[in-house]
Amino acid sequence: MNNPYNIYKVKPSKLDQLKEKLAGVGLVEQKTHQADNYSMTFYFSEKIKGNDIWWWETYQNFFNNEVAKPQNIFHFGLLLCIQLDDPNQIYAVSLGKAHFYLSRFIQYDFGIDLAVRMADEHTILLKKSRYFTGTKRQDVSSYQKFQPNSYDPGESVDHLKLRASDKELWGEKNIIFADSIQLEMNRDPIDLAQIFDQIKEGLMGNEVIRLPKLEAVNDELSEELDKLLFISLKNRQGNIAIEEFHVYGVAICFNFHNYDYRLSAKKPGSSGYYRKDIGNSLTVEHISDFLEEHEDVECVSSLSVQFKSDEQGLFTKDLKELLDLPVAFEGYQYFLRNGDWYKFNDTFMDYLKRSLDKIVTVVKEPLEEADYIVWKEEKQRKIEAGEPVDDNITYRESYFNKKQRDENGYLLLDRQLTLIRSLEAGKKNYKVEVADLYKDREIISVKISETGPDLIYNIEQSKDSVELIKRGEIAFDQEFDTAALWFVFEEEVQRITEFNSIQFLLAVESWQKLVSGLGLTPKIYFSRHNK
Repeated sequence: MNNPYNIYKVKPSKLDQLKEKLAGVGLVEQKTHQADNYSMTFYFSEKIKGNDIWWWETYQNFFNNEVAKPQNIFHFGLLLCIQLDDPNQIYAVSLGKAHFYLSRFIQYDFGIDLAVRMADEHTILLKKSRYFTGTKRQDVSSYQKFQPNSYDPGESVDHLKLRASDKELWGEKNIIFADSIQLEMNRDPIDLAQIFDQIKEGLMGNEVIRLPKLEAVNDELSEELDKLLFISLKNRQGNIAIEEFHVYGVAICFNFHNYDYRLSAKKPGSSGYYRKDIGNSLTVEHISDFLEEHEDVECVSSLSVQFKSDEQGLFTKDLKELLDLPVAFEGYQYFLRNGDWYKFNDTFMDYLKRSLDKIVTVVKEPLEEADYIVWKEEKQRKIEAGEPVDDNITYRESYFNKKQRDENGYLLLDRQLTLIRSLEAGKKNYKVEVADLYKDREIISVKISETGPDLIYNIEQSKDSVELIKRGEIAFDQEFDTAALWFVFEEEVQRITEFNSIQFLLAVESWQKLVSGLGLTPKIYFSRHNK
């Protein structure tokens, strides 16, 4: 008989906490067996309360009178396996819903780390990824025939279904790899020791699949990032991400429920909690207001969110598990995933760089600061003297754009704002700057800045205006087949990937995807700002 085994690798430092968690959710320790240098202890939900069936009340009139109010009872269990001569080798085999309680105690990407060393990339049948560019956030794709190395720039893979390269060792069936591995074998649980040894040996091998993914950072760095994250929350920065589906090991669970939320924070120096009900929406503003009300809360890890729905009852998540907020530290960008800090691996960066390097780039004449100062002072003199001028604007981009108009024949679009109707009734309409320059069927947005946020804002504005024009929301009487960004940097730049900001590069990649998807050619101009 073939049995499915869903295997996790437990962090040794989290073993005691895991055992406390198992007891807390009703898993009672059963028998322990020893097999091939492994101690195997089973935990089972002996006394479990049933869950109310939400549709009982809705359809009660259809039931026979003698039918008692039913409850669903779902038993679950876990097999905890520890290698006797190497206690750091700890595996957990999940049964039923036990995987819901393992996430804080396991080695993330354990299955993916094994897959890239022993799997056959040609046999990928299913792939789940998180995206950091474009409009997609998560995506699950199935394949009839996968083309190796065909990953998207900005894609981070965290779930695979495929076969092993060594069929004699691992069998010919498909294996699912994520935070855990799930395989189907004609073996009893007592025989899993051999599989654990195969896993241990497999993890020591070289990588044979170049997979773009996130990599976890160490605990010391995580503490520094938590401090920066807390400051960002107090400053109302970031987003809350309530995902439409979650992955628990190899299980993909879709979210079909609406929730009300309650914020909680442990009171410093006591056993009590601050709590606040915030209704059916959860935003960073709610978090910031909560922190302002309780100024003695000083640690992001003390914050949690309770979810409540009529169908699912109550459950709680750490706030960090819901935050979508990259943090920059010492020249690198770090991202949260399931409440832990990650950075992109080299393969992710390679795919991103390869895509960005395909964008046509042109180096143009520099912006001379001395010339700008002369122009600015003369224009200010005319304004103060009441002499005629075309406008009262004296900032650099205005000078630069008008110089392109006067000397190089560009059509000036700078400051041409178009009123866009609000999507929500009763809200004010808003204005979008169409672009800065136009010439030879190219629409161009110009930005003179060295700061990532300013540059990203310019990129997002270009995306909005190009998309609105193509959708007919903005009237634009010029034909164009190219959308361009024109950056003016103090440093000499030949390629966009020379700019050292992953957030900026991800924004450019997202812009390129949108522009290409609209049937346009993306293009980038560089000018040096000589001061």
